[in-house]
Amino acid sequence: MAAKQKDPVLVVVQLTGGNDYLNTVVPYNNPLYRDNRKAVSIGDNQILRLDKDYGVPSYLAPMKQFWDEGKLAVMHGVGYLDSPRSHFRSMDIWHTCEADKVGTEGWLGRVIRKIDPNKENVITAVSFGPCLFRALSMPGVPVACVAGPLETYGFLPASRRRPSARRCSIVSPACTSRSRAAV
Repeated sequence: MAAKQKDPVLVVVQLTGGNDYLNTVVPYNNPLYRDNRKAVSIGDNQILRLDKDYGVPSYLAPMKQFWDEGKLAVMHGVGYLDSPRSHFRSMDIWHTCEADKVGTEGWLGRVIRKIDPNKENVITAVSFGPCLFRALSMPGVPVACVAGPLETYGFLPASRRRPSARRCSIVSPACTSRSRAAV
C-alpha cells in the first residue's frame, strides 16, 4: 500500500504590537546587542542557542524544538526599500506587499487563493487573534478567526461537543461584524 502524503502546511507567526525582534531572535554573539541594550537585553543564561550567532529566549522553548526538527526558519532583515517613515503606510505595505499603491488584498490571502483555487477545503486558513489580520484579507477567501483562549476551542463533532467548548468566531475583514459558526 502506498504511503499517504500529507499536504504541506505553512505557519506564519506575526507578532504585532510591542514585539522586540532583537529580544525574540537574539544576536547573543554580537557585542553591540549588549552595549546598546543594557536594560532590556536577554541574559546569557536565558538564551537557547539556535546557532553560533543567534538564539531565542527560554520562554520560546517550544519554537526551539521546531528549529531542532528542521521545521522552523528565521528570515532576518525582512523589509522594503524607501520606507515612507509612516507607521500606518508601513503596516499597509507589510500586509499587502504593495509598496507603490494602497493595496486592497492581503499577501497571505493571495497565497491561500493559490493553494486552494477551487475552494475544495472548508478551512484553508485560520487566524488566531482578536480580529482578522489584513495580510489574510482577500475577497472570496474564507478564513476562520479564533479570538479567545485556545484551551476552550476544539474540533469535535456536534454530538460530542463539550458544553463548555466555545464555537469558532468567523470575523469579517473589518473586525466589526461577528457571527458564530460551529466548527
